[in-house]
Amino acid sequence: MTSSKTAAKTSTLFSAAFAETYETRIDRLVPGYRLAHELTLARLAAGLPDEATILVAGAGTGTEILIQAGHRPGWRFIAVEPSPDMLAILKARVAEAGLGDRVEIVEGTVEAADAGLRADACIAHLVSHFIKGDADKLAFFRAIAARLAPGAGLFHLDYLPEDGTFDPAYRAWALLAGQTDSEAATMEKRIRGSWDAAEAERLAELLRTAGFDEPQPFFRALDYHALASYRSPEAE
Repeated sequence: MTSSKTAAKTSTLFSAAFAETYETRIDRLVPGYRLAHELTLARLAAGLPDEATILVAGAGTGTEILIQAGHRPGWRFIAVEPSPDMLAILKARVAEAGLGDRVEIVEGTVEAADAGLRADACIAHLVSHFIKGDADKLAFFRAIAARLAPGAGLFHLDYLPEDGTFDPAYRAWALLAGQTDSEAATMEKRIRGSWDAAEAERLAELLRTAGFDEPQPFFRALDYHALASYRSPEAE
């Protein structure tokens, strides 16, 4: 997910092969992946009413939607995803779960979602580190802020290296999680070479500029941080 001008240039437009195997591999790629989703649900459930609208930016294959929708039957979702291959899987999973009347699917970036939308919350897990450069990251967060109600929360899981360097403990964890040596080496190369991971302070400044209050951490596994960033009531 990025600004509309740069979406096609980012690695968020995953290949068909990547999309098809995403759900079988993600637990071995991101430490604490399932727990982060469960804690996001807990945060949302504690703060939202029985009926709410949730924007999902970078919805991927729909894991967060299936988790949230299964526990909160009154919640509706706006799923935004630029990758046609990921969207095909998302649509199939939504249909199989019988959620078609609760999920609006938007192909493209957040800017493609209704500009008049004022969602009660947004989920944007594993998105920002794929967006290249501060200008496009800021455009992404501003597009989200513009579609949230004042005071609504953005819940996001991001790769945020503490000092801007790769943590070798990730490689050790990957092997424990079942990755082969080759898979772990490939993932390390991808993280080092093709991601644009912000450090926590840099990300916080971008969020403040976009109209959010100081992000509040609620989960961390190695360099993956889950944050709650609330839209400033006075932000336009």
